[in-house]
Amino acid sequence: MFDKKLLSTLLVFSGVLLVAYLLRPLLPAFCLALVLIYITRPLTNFLQTYVKARFPATVTSFVIILGAFAVLTLLLIGELRNELARLPDYLQDQEFYSGLNLVEELRDSEVIRNLLTENGLQIIVKTATQLGNALLQAFFGLLMSFFVVWKDVHLPVSDENIRKILSILDKGINSVVLSLILTAVITGIISIPIYYAFHLPYPLFMATLTGFLTLLPVIGAWLLYIPVTGYLILSRGFFDGFIFLVVCAIFISTLPDFLVRPIAGRTREVGAIPLLIGFTSGLMVFGISGIVVGPLIVIAAIAFYQVYFREDVTS
Repeated sequence: MFDKKLLSTLLVFSGVLLVAYLLRPLLPAFCLALVLIYITRPLTNFLQTYVKARFPATVTSFVIILGAFAVLTLLLIGELRNELARLPDYLQDQEFYSGLNLVEELRDSEVIRNLLTENGLQIIVKTATQLGNALLQAFFGLLMSFFVVWKDVHLPVSDENIRKILSILDKGINSVVLSLILTAVITGIISIPIYYAFHLPYPLFMATLTGFLTLLPVIGAWLLYIPVTGYLILSRGFFDGFIFLVVCAIFISTLPDFLVRPIAGRTREVGAIPLLIGFTSGLMVFGISGIVVGPLIVIAAIAFYQVYFREDVTS
């Protein structure tokens, strides 16, 4: 006869998936909340040993995380603004770009006039709508994560098997988030001296973009430094471009994946190949939210198998 506990667990997971489907417009907010929870909760627990009260510890941890992000954003905006102000002179100094008459074409373009047409206004409205949606997603993500961390929410579960599944989920997600964040941060830091050594424009901005691209499985930072390699080959010669590509392949794409990611993301429950499948399929199905949703689905499936089927086989 079919196990009633297994049936009830299947119904619970079906209900969770149904709720997730109905709330799919808020999927980026839930993903952001999940990441923030696993980043700020350990920091809040640490601060609470000194502050004692949970609320000020939670506020402090969120201020630290958001403050670091705000400082980085301001630095990037300042660097980008300064570099954009020097962009026309920079392009004129480059032999490759001056041969294309790119500066003159930009000055003679009708970009500004096209933005004032009906199609241009539609583009502006669409961009503003997407920006507003992103801000709403960020607000709801912050709100949900703050509440969960502040109240230290834990699901009241009495069934032992469900507790095991949730424990595997918790360890797996914590491992994934820690691995993603540490790998992205360390990769971005490693790339800074590389970009400065090759005298590339916008080194800090490119380093930040490198860290974010590291979140993408397989392709990662290759999306950035392969075009940069092409630029170096065209502007400075094949040797400089080839050396840059080799240095980036070793220090940006190889070392962090072999040294940082396995240490930060090591778990007994979830292997590297299933997580890679989760990352890749999640991106294809859910977009950028799939970075979190894909591994979450894989971890849930593995947890369900280990609790209900692997134990039956071994017993």
